[in-house]
Amino acid sequence: MGRTVWAAEGWPTYFEMDRGGDAFEVAGRFVSLLSVEEEWEPDRWCADNPGGRTLAAARVTVDVSGESATLLFRAHEPPRTVNGLRLYVEGVAGPAAGGLAPLTGLAGDVRLSVVPEGVAWGPADLRHPMPGHRRAASSYANAWGALVPYNALYYHRGEDFGAIPDRLEVVSPWDGTVTRSPLPGGDGASNGLAVEHACGMAVRFGHMNVEQIPGHLTAGTHVAAGEAVGRSGCTWDGRRSQTHDPHLHVGFHVAGTTVSPYPFLAEAYLREHADEEGALAVAGGYRFALPGETLALDATRSLPAPGRRIVGCRWRLSDGRTADAPTAQVRYDRPGLYSEELTVIADDGSEARDFAQVRVWGSAGDAPKPAFGWVYSSPERGARPGEPVLLWNRLIGTTGPVTLDPGDGSPPRIVTDAMVTHAYPAPGLYTASLCARGPSGEPATVHLCVRVE
Repeated sequence: MGRTVWAAEGWPTYFEMDRGGDAFEVAGRFVSLLSVEEEWEPDRWCADNPGGRTLAAARVTVDVSGESATLLFRAHEPPRTVNGLRLYVEGVAGPAAGGLAPLTGLAGDVRLSVVPEGVAWGPADLRHPMPGHRRAASSYANAWGALVPYNALYYHRGEDFGAIPDRLEVVSPWDGTVTRSPLPGGDGASNGLAVEHACGMAVRFGHMNVEQIPGHLTAGTHVAAGEAVGRSGCTWDGRRSQTHDPHLHVGFHVAGTTVSPYPFLAEAYLREHADEEGALAVAGGYRFALPGETLALDATRSLPAPGRRIVGCRWRLSDGRTADAPTAQVRYDRPGLYSEELTVIADDGSEARDFAQVRVWGSAGDAPKPAFGWVYSSPERGARPGEPVLLWNRLIGTTGPVTLDPGDGSPPRIVTDAMVTHAYPAPGLYTASLCARGPSGEPATVHLCVRVE
């Protein structure tokens, strides 16, 4: 039988369902759960994973008052409209509910959230917490429900935005009250700062450096929507220790459980940047394969800005091919770290770019692990022709030189420092690449997108 987890006017309704259970009524529609099918990818990283595989997606088939549809639980998946409802899969029972960050209190086979068709996901004035962030300006991003790569075996319960420490302002997404603060001297962990809306929904920020958090933001302080609460940081375990993967963690919590921030934040991002970006390109995050396997790449998670339409998709693939379609397939014949480029074109002619990072493991379980890592840039917004853009090399486990190709036609050059600058000569959208070799000579490539205004 379906049960309500939480509901409040102006916010999504959260509910859980079992296969074969009674229909759940919401907004005049009846939702039934028909089936759940899991899709897996190989894992050769986590020694505590006896199955050697991780959940890549779950296909959740529902019936909404006589109309059936399959929803996907996967990284960066937006809500889908079915018979007058916008539905989103918060989580599924089984492996993806476990790990170090379980979906608290999940009692059914699936947890869903819903708003009526045509209604914003939460308050229409909800703010994106990092106004200066631009998608794909850093290759680091962890998404709700996806495996956190190159770490312990767990699935992420929040959104991570990669950013160079202390560079980007962090703001409160809504009017609310500080319910948790690391001030005055830090909390000895990740400097968790929480702001609770009057309805009970709270946002928790993690990894900001305590020196960048305004001194008045102690527990009980009121903050306004858009008010600065800190800057991008790198604090973990009580110190500035995120040298390779600095990021802002954003988690949403209500009624004693975590809920996905992604639909809220994706819509806020598009509202705030609609004049600059006609679409949000979504290439799919982190993917994993073995040699000889073929991966299906899927751009259908990409979203248009309000009033815009997506009219084209182009994949530029690591094997040299291009595909002018939302989907593409790539076969990997050797281990390595690959980056697959997606460009999405909106009906106003604007383009947006994103990258799928693909890790191909060695065939044998004891094979050396391929190199991995990220690349960061600053400024993420507001770069101008002739002005230096800072690029951070955060590749790990490479051998030999690391080469930077800025993507503007200038010659690639060897990177001898973790930080390098490059001045782009003209406005445009550029794909910068870092290329190296891993411990067995396998390729290691990461991309990011630089937009010069």
